[in-house]
Amino acid sequence: MENSEIQHLAKRSKTDWLKEIYLFYTQLAAGSLLIIPAIVLPLYYKSSVSTEEYMFFIEFLGMLAGSVWISGASDKVGRKPALAISIALYSVGSFIPFIDRSFYALILSMLIMGSGIGANVPVANAMMNEFSEPSVRGTVMSIGNAIFNLGFVVAPLFIFFFGVKFIFIFGIVQLFTLAPILRIPETKKPSQSSGFRDLYIGERLKKTLAISFATFFVFFVVYGIVDWFPTLLSRGLVKVPGILQKDYILITNLGAFLGALFMAPLVDRTGRRTLGIAVSSIAGVAELLTLFFSRIMPVLAVALTFISLFFMEGALAIVTIMASELYDHGMRGRGLGNSLAWGRIGGMTSPLVLGSVLEIFRNPGLPFIVLGMSSICAAVLLHNLPETMQIKKL
Repeated sequence: MENSEIQHLAKRSKTDWLKEIYLFYTQLAAGSLLIIPAIVLPLYYKSSVSTEEYMFFIEFLGMLAGSVWISGASDKVGRKPALAISIALYSVGSFIPFIDRSFYALILSMLIMGSGIGANVPVANAMMNEFSEPSVRGTVMSIGNAIFNLGFVVAPLFIFFFGVKFIFIFGIVQLFTLAPILRIPETKKPSQSSGFRDLYIGERLKKTLAISFATFFVFFVVYGIVDWFPTLLSRGLVKVPGILQKDYILITNLGAFLGALFMAPLVDRTGRRTLGIAVSSIAGVAELLTLFFSRIMPVLAVALTFISLFFMEGALAIVTIMASELYDHGMRGRGLGNSLAWGRIGGMTSPLVLGSVLEIFRNPGLPFIVLGMSSICAAVLLHNLPETMQIKKL
């Protein structure tokens, strides 16, 4: 490394980190609001499990739309307007249940809030990439992913200490966080773009398919563990102590945070591709081992799902980083939005596929084979991508 580059890296200004801290905060807010169907609905609406699953599906539809349209538009209109729209959307979505507790108002709220969260994640990650020096880019983005997952832990604490309505108030006051956007420099000037089809033509086609399906499988596994596995516990198909069943969501959310955080000191040293293959493979082995222990040692089976989630959340951080680095500056928003949209599809379909496998074959072990093979598929797809850590100028 040349001396001039060393000096440049050494002089990372306080302002640069302040920009990143602001983006970290938007991730914390988005993660805290994403968990509303799992925690708030039973308390605020006295809803059933099926209603919670339905609202998660609605929220994911909104996230899918936000990932595609708003994140993609950030390449055309700039990152700052797209980030502002995402924050405004999840703030407005939070306001609706506060004034109207009807079922249809809740559906509208989940769609609007979901679109804001779905847009915020790729746009904020694109900006983290563009604000960061190459030597710390992966670390910064891994921390951002970890803080998003920290929101899943923080939201229940907010509700426990301040009441269920506080989470809606928390969402509403995010409108005030629009002000700092005025002081943040634009990282992508408005320009003409021809849409997502640019990702699927020429030499970009192979890498787009690889990162898209890798992200699909990573999300498929993560949401299979988070959303589907608890149904095995509630139905008594995997018998564990009551405290594990009651606190499973909190335990897995903590595991998700730690898994993404675990990547931060490693990803800029070992490389994205190598580390992604390793953690996906370890998670796949853990899921296949869960198959054998789900009946004879259920507590160990739960521990193995925690281990699997820990490593797959690391893989999720890595596919997000790689999606931001595989494309040049003019296509980064579309690249991230497209990849995470495929991830949302994986997250939406995972509980449905795993539940169907369980109902058809009446064997609670078979879904773990599906999860294990999905993790291995993610590792194979990452193997077919180039290492992106060495990309210095984006």
